[in-house]
Amino acid sequence: MRKLVALQVLRGIAASMVVIDHSILRHAEWHDYPAIVEVAAQYSGTLGVAVFFVISGYIMIHTAGNQFGQPGAALSFLRKRIIRIVPLYWLATLLEVALRLRKGGAVDPHQLLTSLFFIPQPVTEGDYMRPLVGVGWTLNYEMFFYCIFAATLIFRRTVGITLLFAALVGLVTLGALYKPLDDTSPPHTIIGFWTDPIILLFAAGVAIGLATSVIQRRQTIVRPVTVSCLLLLLYGTAFLFAHGAYPIPLAWQAGGWAICAVTVAVCVVGRQGKTTLSEKAGSKLGDISYALYLYHFFAIVAAEKAWWFALGKNPSLLFVGAAYLVSISAAYAIHHLIETKAGRLLTPRVAQIEGSIRHADDAGIQAIPRQHATAPLR
Repeated sequence: MRKLVALQVLRGIAASMVVIDHSILRHAEWHDYPAIVEVAAQYSGTLGVAVFFVISGYIMIHTAGNQFGQPGAALSFLRKRIIRIVPLYWLATLLEVALRLRKGGAVDPHQLLTSLFFIPQPVTEGDYMRPLVGVGWTLNYEMFFYCIFAATLIFRRTVGITLLFAALVGLVTLGALYKPLDDTSPPHTIIGFWTDPIILLFAAGVAIGLATSVIQRRQTIVRPVTVSCLLLLLYGTAFLFAHGAYPIPLAWQAGGWAICAVTVAVCVVGRQGKTTLSEKAGSKLGDISYALYLYHFFAIVAAEKAWWFALGKNPSLLFVGAAYLVSISAAYAIHHLIETKAGRLLTPRVAQIEGSIRHADDAGIQAIPRQHATAPLR
């Protein structure tokens, strides 16, 4: 598959938005910021996550959209997603556990298990839903979407895609009976979590993927990443001046999600000219975006301790830049030393297992008596 450079750059930018958000909020714990700055940081991270979800929906239909109705497609899809997501996430979870124990804290075994297996649980009774690694709440949504997508792969394409949209829209409709749509606060129960309207961002990405074959015949948008960033910046600025507070009103939330979907669509259909040096750098940032997203908070805390050791609690805004650079460096090392090697190690084994299954199936078919070999399967 030819890499979509613009989309990869956008993925890296979305991860950076989250990192800068958390760097500012962490810095705000020992430095006074105007309230509007903290809201801007938080909203930047919110838009970054929304972009991630739309991209995820697009990538799934782009890479697996031709597998509907194929034998074993669902299990093969899930194996690939597990290899991509689980090793780095489990390692981050174990790192979080080790740090908590080192500080003399305790870890609830039930919370550990639910965190490892992507089951949403409240931090405390009646509180918002977070696993041990806080940013992992988005992965709970990702894995939930992957399970739904995999289930629809057993059907032929038209039926499977229809069921996919019906499932996502149906869950949100069901959730609206339980938690009104205009209540945009974070969900506090597992039902509220799995039926939150945020899952429609995956549907938006799938819709973009389905429309790609038609839209790409009219590639007229140049510099798609620049256009996408301007759209996000303009909408974010409008939100800050018009509202600038949490919780986000439903209209502003829906508008923000729509803008995020448009930015992904722009990068998908934008004119792909000669790749520039900045695009190559942005593409590398996209390559390490998963490691960056998952481990950046560890890096921010490490940068904070180093900053205090060297400079004391100097409230310089340079801390945000320093924390970002430390996060990038850590993500680059993790991506190349752990993530890629884990993928290379596990992928051949999965391929071998799938090959053995296909070989067994073929042997079973060949073992059918000749007079029954062409009988219709029931």
